[in-house]
Amino acid sequence: MNQFLEKLFDLIAIDIEHLNLFLTSSEKQYLNSTLKSIEDLNSDFYTSEEGENLEVLLHFLTCHAEDITSIWKDNSKKEILLKLYTSGTISGNYNCFRFDLSKFPQTYKSNGKMLTLYRIGREDEGQESLGNSWSKDFTGLKNYALSSSINVDSRPVFVIEISDSEVLCEGSSKENELILKKDFKFNNKVKSLDIEERRKISCHK
Repeated sequence: MNQFLEKLFDLIAIDIEHLNLFLTSSEKQYLNSTLKSIEDLNSDFYTSEEGENLEVLLHFLTCHAEDITSIWKDNSKKEILLKLYTSGTISGNYNCFRFDLSKFPQTYKSNGKMLTLYRIGREDEGQESLGNSWSKDFTGLKNYALSSSINVDSRPVFVIEISDSEVLCEGSSKENELILKKDFKFNNKVKSLDIEERRKISCHK
């Protein structure tokens, strides 16, 4: 990637290592040739013709050009990172680029409590590849499923017990979301919801 993109993605905490694997060579070539300066974010760079993964990224950059420009001009505005992470343009219904949560400020105040958290995983997600966004209850899970148009019946639904010292920050209030630290540690094994519990969060009757 060109120097501008490397600096940009580092600043807005997009995981560049994963992004290099996420995008094809032709998608990266388009990105390199189209975005070379912060001013280019105001241009018409969006396309759906180069590949779905790039389209997801370009849509995100287009929708948040103003926020991204703001943090580019003043990198102390770390609160923008949470806004980007919880963006409504990112859905759990398709594969997406990743954020490097080690670059996010810790704003959650730990009380030394144990938490039971829930997550609707992506289709290929397992215990060794758990995501960092979790909900505190079934209501939050259902709201997440609705906003992303997810069929819960086709997804794994995980349950973990974890110390609140592993929480990085709070996310979407509607989804009762907690965002866990990078490489978070949880107690014992990951559990899965049974059929009756799944019905409490299913959007399908």
